[in-house]
Amino acid sequence: MKALVLTSSSPRHLFFVQQAARYFEVAAVLCEEKRNYYVKQREESEVVRAHFEKNAAAERECFYDLSPDWQVGMRKVADINSPEVMQWASKCEVDVVCLFGTSILQAPWLASFPGRIVNLHLGLSPWYRGSATLFWPFADAAVEFLGTTIHLAIEKVDAGAILHRIRPTLRPAENYYQLTHRLIRESIEAFPEVVMRYLDGTLLPRAQESVAGRICRKADFNELALERALSYVGDGFTPKEIQRAERAAQCLCLP
Repeated sequence: MKALVLTSSSPRHLFFVQQAARYFEVAAVLCEEKRNYYVKQREESEVVRAHFEKNAAAERECFYDLSPDWQVGMRKVADINSPEVMQWASKCEVDVVCLFGTSILQAPWLASFPGRIVNLHLGLSPWYRGSATLFWPFADAAVEFLGTTIHLAIEKVDAGAILHRIRPTLRPAENYYQLTHRLIRESIEAFPEVVMRYLDGTLLPRAQESVAGRICRKADFNELALERALSYVGDGFTPKEIQRAERAAQCLCLP
């Protein structure tokens, strides 16, 4: 099976490429440089700046086993949706497009690879869609909604048919940074096998549940929300909160 990988430039994205190459013949990797989000919030708050520094350090620690070989031959692009990139990509003869961490793909991508673009969304769709969707379950004190979604890409953001969801096993000794990056790693490791099962017909996509969910916006992120999220988890969830969250997750009957 041949794959085209669309991703970004952080350690987790390089790990995504590395994992895809274990299962697929990677025809090409398009790497869209990560944009500098939350600039205003960082400028206005030392707490927010410290958070992003801790988050970056935790990511480097989690993805400690990156091979530098996979950075060779990656095609860096400024805009994944530019006509030049799309013209080049449309000529790629691949079985699947593995997507993680780029800008939202526009219609030409979906038309060129119908039913063949599989996205890793860092959030539990349809309950949490949009931006920073691993963060908001902490800010909402609703860790039962912490998870990721592997789904088909469609025009509506994070709304495509679901192939698989991953929820973490909560551990009392993990803080926010450790827990979220462990979940990201586990999700990336699961991704290629899920895609293979979809391609060979042993895993059928299913429509997302008809719930309103929460659309998470960058403008909603601020120091107060961050302090609320970090105080909720502390140095690790209490056994009582873990039990509550697991009971709540069971009530959702998530497949």
